[in-house]
Amino acid sequence: MSLTVSQLLELPCLRRAKVLAGHNSLERIVTSVTVLEYSTPTDMQKKLYESIDFWGSELILTGFCNIADDVDAQCDNIRMFAMAGEVGMILYYVGLILPRVDPKLIQLADELNFVLICMPENEPNLRYGEVIQETMDAIVRDELNNPTFTIDLLEQMTKVPPNQQSVKTILRITSDRLRASAVITDSEYHVLSEASWPRNQEISWGDMISQTVRHINSDCSCEIAGNPNLLAYRAEIQPSSYSRMYLFVFSERGKLDQVLWKQVVEGVRVSMGVWGKTHDQTDRSELIRAIILDEPIKMRRLGDLYHISVASLSDMWILRSLKGENLSPWARAVSELSSLYTKIGLCGHYENDILIFPVGSRTLHEMDEWTNALVQFCRENGLSVKITRCPLLQYTADAKYVYETNRAYLEDSTKVFPMRTFFTVSEIEFVKECREIAAQGNDSVRRYMSLLDPIMSIKDGVEMIKTLTVFLLDKNSSITETAAHLFVHKNTVKYRLQKAGNLLGFHVGDIPQSKNLLYALALQRIMRLSPGKNE
Repeated sequence: MSLTVSQLLELPCLRRAKVLAGHNSLERIVTSVTVLEYSTPTDMQKKLYESIDFWGSELILTGFCNIADDVDAQCDNIRMFAMAGEVGMILYYVGLILPRVDPKLIQLADELNFVLICMPENEPNLRYGEVIQETMDAIVRDELNNPTFTIDLLEQMTKVPPNQQSVKTILRITSDRLRASAVITDSEYHVLSEASWPRNQEISWGDMISQTVRHINSDCSCEIAGNPNLLAYRAEIQPSSYSRMYLFVFSERGKLDQVLWKQVVEGVRVSMGVWGKTHDQTDRSELIRAIILDEPIKMRRLGDLYHISVASLSDMWILRSLKGENLSPWARAVSELSSLYTKIGLCGHYENDILIFPVGSRTLHEMDEWTNALVQFCRENGLSVKITRCPLLQYTADAKYVYETNRAYLEDSTKVFPMRTFFTVSEIEFVKECREIAAQGNDSVRRYMSLLDPIMSIKDGVEMIKTLTVFLLDKNSSITETAAHLFVHKNTVKYRLQKAGNLLGFHVGDIPQSKNLLYALALQRIMRLSPGKNE
């Protein structure tokens, strides 16, 4: 976990402080505190403001000493810090320097979801240093004991203003958390972006990277020649919106904890994938990845970033190529086509597949129209894609189960249902059950296949089995379609089904009596068994 405003309020130095506004933001993460005393905005203040980096995770300590009687200027400062993404403000010396907290400040802070905290009034012995020391001590101890960098980074990203949503910001947050310099390079080690620690440090990062690459071994870290206190770390990352890159971290604070380092690498990879090369080209595949891997906290944070309610994503469509084609370049076109038929909550790629999460309800006819349009799109573009429809998923964990089941049994499903233009998750699960029967051995298979023995004992047994297979597995128990496929009269199909029923002891198609018959016919196709052959 990471420290929030509400947790910091439990520190001895803040126990008597009062929250005046921004109660809805008390669970925001705080990574630092800073002291700022601004006055009425001037050209110099504007220049200073633009020179300071704000990263959406600081608490500001101030007494409004220079503008104690100017409520409008105080409001301007709160508005400015809120726009910069800061968490909130702690007011000092109320009743001494600042006469009172004007209701206009409280109202504005509430409107901006900006936390406004007031230290005990009329107390001249208050010191900024106590809050700074206790807060930073608590933050550092929490970071050491609870390395949750990936989630923390996503949480901070939800609060960063649009004009700061960049790779530079990701690296700055990373640098501040590690108290180390962070650099991103391309696959040829050309520097793309950097964040130095401390911020005013001037280093030729190109030379530093070249020196590191020459000395780093198969491990992720090495010492920098001439500076035994400086450790360099390198990791390859490949965000979903980028080609291969490298993350370098340079630390003068000793070795990084390996758990934290792994989370840093994952956090930077995910964050860069989220914001994409430019913010208007945001790639939502990281949210899909979090759903399929069933990572609820990351899911929620990414959902906040994209303004997507993950709980509303109850259906999932999977497009997968049996030839191993990479479908990710087609994700945008698939999303645009799908939006013509239903409202799309989320669409993107995971590995080589395309996953679509519609929202709202659809009739069966609307689902069929949409599916047929996707099938036609894939045919026109020469894609050997199979579509699986997975409606009414109750929990996000169901998405992970369904995706993994589809991946494992889709190929067998094409053997059992070779005429299907699409599959349902129920059909995929049925094939999974057939595979589990086969995995139990010949005795298990024989127990089901023996159901066909009475039919195979008669003269036209092979034709009977073929008719049953087409009727039950291919033509949705339609006598008319079965007859057309077999090029026989409908009465011939009826006669064969009736004769088979007499031999089996139940009406073909009746459930649950026909369930074992379905298993037998499906096993025959999966295992490429000839009619009547059980091994």
